[in-house]
Formats: sequence, structure tokens, C-alpha cells
Amino acid sequence: MKIEILNPIECRVGAALATIIRPCLSYTAVTYVQGPYRKIRKEYQKSTMTRDDEGNFYFYTGCLRRVLNYCHEKNVPVSVSGVEEKLDAGKFSLRTLTLREEQIRLVEAALKAGRGVIKAPTGIGKTAIGLAIISAYKDAKVLWLCHTKDLMYQAGGVCEKELGEKVGYLGDGNSDLSHRITMATRQSFIKVAADYGHLYDIVIVDETHHISSLTGQYADILTNVFSPVRIGLTATLPTDQEATLAIESFIGPLIDEVTVAEGQELGIMADIKIKFLKLPISYKIKDLRRYQDVYEWGVVKREAQHRLVAETTRYHVDRGDSVLIIVNRIEHGNLLLETIKGVGISCYFARGDTDSELRKEIKEALNNKDIHCVIATTIWKEGVDLPELNVIINAAGGKSEIGTLQAIGRGLRLTKTKRQLILYDIFDPSNNFLISHFGERLCLYSDMNWI
Repeated sequence: MKIEILNPIECRVGAALATIIRPCLSYTAVTYVQGPYRKIRKEYQKSTMTRDDEGNFYFYTGCLRRVLNYCHEKNVPVSVSGVEEKLDAGKFSLRTLTLREEQIRLVEAALKAGRGVIKAPTGIGKTAIGLAIISAYKDAKVLWLCHTKDLMYQAGGVCEKELGEKVGYLGDGNSDLSHRITMATRQSFIKVAADYGHLYDIVIVDETHHISSLTGQYADILTNVFSPVRIGLTATLPTDQEATLAIESFIGPLIDEVTVAEGQELGIMADIKIKFLKLPISYKIKDLRRYQDVYEWGVVKREAQHRLVAETTRYHVDRGDSVLIIVNRIEHGNLLLETIKGVGISCYFARGDTDSELRKEIKEALNNKDIHCVIATTIWKEGVDLPELNVIINAAGGKSEIGTLQAIGRGLRLTKTKRQLILYDIFDPSNNFLISHFGERLCLYSDMNWI
């Protein structure tokens, strides 16, 4: 049986082989059908393969290794035709940064693989790893794809310093594709992907875990970008079947990783101390049935939570610590800001509509401890490096493993003056939703050996 590599995006197989490999390219999907009294949830297996009118089947080239491994396990003989295109890589180097041993290991693994995901926690230096990879391809045209404009500017600034060349920006009002390296937000590049995607030899996808579906913006971009070299950078990978298949389909499998525990053993990651804040039970919240209402009154508008966060913040600010408070909603941030200022603490609120330059100034002031308290929406859960940060308060709640780990990542870097990062989590016994979500986070902390 034959697999034909068509390009960096798709492979083609016949109907017989498609039937065999379908299980390894399928995931559990959900639909709702109308029952006699209400809609009923139904699960079914959905394949990532597509079929043309002539009976040929197609799967994403990023899953080629998965398919070959599956065929080997099932003793199915296959032959591969076509070329899995690669670029010739030279020596890699950065101008001012000296890569550590584990960074060199990840760079070399990525250059050998040509495509796939590098997983490493914040503090390891994923941007430096990505730039070192780019430096090995001297004349290749590069697309660096970011989730937010903050990440775009941050990566671009480091790139210009370490590679010594001007980069172009696409996003936040910029539209410059004239340079070898383009730093772009996915929200902006999606608008030009069909016209300019074919120009790039390399695509670097920062915060790869945002590829959560086989449809949507990332899917549209990465099926229009024909780059043979595809590297994803992330601190976390999803466990959801569709997200796992999507990342592998559009980029490739996991190449190599550094864990938080390994980073701590290497002496480059701070120790994590988890502390818990307990709220009194609210019987008003206990009687709520919809999660949206529970979150509204149990998190966003919960005055007891606001006071507890404010008092905890004051304790640490009085000690000279810097504190980052994570929220999901702007209303929640505004209410917390009012309460914290009410106990005499100067505090700033960084949110999605905050000017890019002001966000940068707030970040630098917090890291330098010119200010000691910042509330931030999820815009600061990713990519924002705050090595001197002492305390994170997760006021947003939730059960997302990725979201929790990303929040913790803001302050994981070890410095000469900081050996430990304190994370506060809030336990509210008022409603089953709040209890179960806290339980999910508690299990995560246990799995990571933090408690």
C-alpha cells in the first residue's frame, strides 16, 4: 500500500489504506440530537481525512509519522513516494545570548526534525530557541506567527537584537511584509494568507497550544502557508483529542521537551509554593444552577473574594513583593482595582484595550518593582516574561490546565534576587461548579509535584 507525499500540507492514500489508518486519524466529536423531551448528547468518531471525487483520501503531512507508526504496529506494509521537503540548515548562533545545554539540545532536535513542536516552560527561553533555529537558515523567508500583538513586538525586538536584521510587522496597524522575517499576529495574517502564504520557507508558531481545532484561523493560515519547516513553541500541550490532532496535522509531532522539574533541577527555574485562600460559603451562590451565573456572582462580583485578594496583596506589597493578579473579565478587574486601591495600595490594570506602549511600560515597571501590583486579563497569561515577579494570585478561577500553567509561567524564571514564586489559589465552597474546578486545579498541582 502506498502513501504519496504531495507537499508540506497533504499526503494522499487509496481507499484500502484509508480504511486501515482511519482510527489513528480520528477523534471523539460531539453532536446533539433532539430527543422526545430535550436534546441528547451523542459522541461519534470523526476523521481528519478528506476524500475527493475519484475516491482518493488525504491526510495532513504533519501526521505522517503517526500514520507510519500505526501501520508498523498493525504490521501493514506501506511504501512512501514523494519527498518530505526539508531545508538545509547551517550553524546556528545568536549575537548576545549564549545558549545553555538544554536549549542547544532543543534547537538541534528541531533542526534535525524539520517540523514539530518544542515544549518548554516559561523561563527556559523559547524565543531564543526559535531565533536560534531561524539563524541556521540564512536566506530563508520566515513567518513568526503570534497570538497577540504584545508577543509580536516582544519577539520582534529580541529578533532584531539577536539576529541583527530588521523585521517586518503585520498587526496592530502595521503591514510590512518586505523583510526576510515577518512577525505577525494570526488575526492579521489570516487576511493575507491566501495571497502571501506561499512566500515563506519557515513558519514558527508561538504559543502553539492555541491551535485547538481542525477548522478556524490557524487551520486556514497553515493550509495556505507551504513552508516545509514548521516549528511550534509552547509551554503546554492540550490533552483534547481534536486539539492534539490539529497541532500535529498543521505543524507536526512533539520533537522534544524540557519539563518544569528539569528546569528546577538545572537551577534556572524558581521553586513554586502553592498557597490557598478560603472564602466563606455563600448560600445565595449555592442555589445557582447555571455556570454563567455562578461565575458572575461567585467570581466576578464576589465582594468577599475582592476583599481577600486585596488583603493578601497588601500583605505582600508591604513586604516589598511584586504581585500579579489574573482575571478573565474586565468588570472583575475593575472591581478588584477599586477594592485594592481602597486598602491603600497603588495598582494598575492591564487589559486588551490598553495601549501597547503603556502595557510595555507597566510590565517593565512591575518587573523593576517601580510598581508592586498589577491586575491583568488573560493577555498576560502568555509570553510576558516577568522574571522578578514574586506572587501570582489566580482570581480568575477556572479548570483549564493550560490556562493555569500559563499563568504560573509568568514568574518562573530564577534570578539572583528571587528563588521562589508564590501562587495563591482561591477555594470557594459555595457551589459545585466552584468546588469541582478547584479540584481540577488541585489535581494539576499534585501532578506537577507542587503540593
